[in-house]
Amino acid sequence: MRNAAFAAAAAALFSAAAHAQDKIPRASIIGGETVDAGQDVFSSEIGWPSLSLGYTHGLTPYTDAGVRFDLLYSIEGTTQDRFGLGLRVPLRAIAIRGSFASLLVHFDPGVAVYPKTEARWSALLPIGGAIGFQLADDFRMALGMDLPISFVVTPSASFDIGTQFGVGFEYLADPHLLVGLNTRFGPLFSTSGSGSEFSFLTQLLLAYRM
Repeated sequence: MRNAAFAAAAAALFSAAAHAQDKIPRASIIGGETVDAGQDVFSSEIGWPSLSLGYTHGLTPYTDAGVRFDLLYSIEGTTQDRFGLGLRVPLRAIAIRGSFASLLVHFDPGVAVYPKTEARWSALLPIGGAIGFQLADDFRMALGMDLPISFVVTPSASFDIGTQFGVGFEYLADPHLLVGLNTRFGPLFSTSGSGSEFSFLTQLLLAYRM
C-alpha cells in the first residue's frame, strides 16, 4: 500500500514537472501582457498610420522593454498624409495579473521627423494602458486606452495630445508565431490653433518569439 502511494506521488510530481516544461513562455505584444522574462520577440505591425518593425525583450516576469522603428504615412495618425520616420523605446509593466485578466501600463518615449518641405520634428511621450483577457490558451483580447502626447519643436512649437480607445486581438498560431489585430480611435488636440482632428490606428501584427 505504501509503495503504491509513493509510486502515485512520484507519478504526479513527474507529470507536473513535464507540464511545467511544456508551458509556452508568454509572448504578447498587443494583448495586454508582457513578454516572458529572458524571451526575445521580433515583430512587425502593418497598417495605418505606419509600418513598424520592433524588438521586445522580457526583463522580469512583470516588465519588458524594446525598440520600434516606424515608417510613417501620416501626422500622429490623422488623415494628413505625409512621409515620416519615427523611433520609439516602449517600456511596459504589469500592474495586476490574474489567471484570466491582466492590467498592463506602458510608456513609449521617442522621436518623429517629417523631413519634406518644412521639416517637422517631434518629441514623443505617449502613455497608455490595456486590460488583457486570456479567452483561450492561444487567444487573447485587450481593451486599451492611450494618450498620444507629442511636443512639436519645428517648424513651429506646439503641444499635441489625444485620447484613443480600441481593442486588440492576438492568436498564438504556434509556439513561436503570433498574429493579431490592433485598433485605436479618438480625437487629437493641438495648441497650434488647428483645433481637434480625428486620429486612428489599425494595424495587423506578425511576431516571432526566438
